[in-house]
Amino acid sequence: MKHVRLLALALAAVLLAVACGGSSAEPTGTPLYAVTRSWSNGIEESASIYADGRIVMHHSEHMERVTIPADQMTELAAAAAAGVAPGSNGDNPILGVSINGAAPVRPAANVPGSLTALLNLLLDSHTLHP
Repeated sequence: MKHVRLLALALAAVLLAVACGGSSAEPTGTPLYAVTRSWSNGIEESASIYADGRIVMHHSEHMERVTIPADQMTELAAAAAAGVAPGSNGDNPILGVSINGAAPVRPAANVPGSLTALLNLLLDSHTLHP
């Protein structure tokens, strides 16, 4: 009876893991926004943000997947409407931003409220409202 109980618990754990982690497909297509961040110490980070709010982030060799809600996607769209201003090669970090698969603006100016600033915040906090 003990073995049956352990088997049932193990099966329940597997089903729970599949239900929680295996239900969402990988994002496909061109990211709506993409950001790269290069630090003077050589650390490289990036994020690809898709229209449905799914984000794939890379922090050096560590990958994360997060999803932001529609209201935050709307904030990104409003900031993107203003475009991306060029920054300086002396910035640390140096940010690169691409909209809808276009050539990236790199370096991009990290001006408060800009798309660059919001994407930089996403890389830090995984949300626009930490």
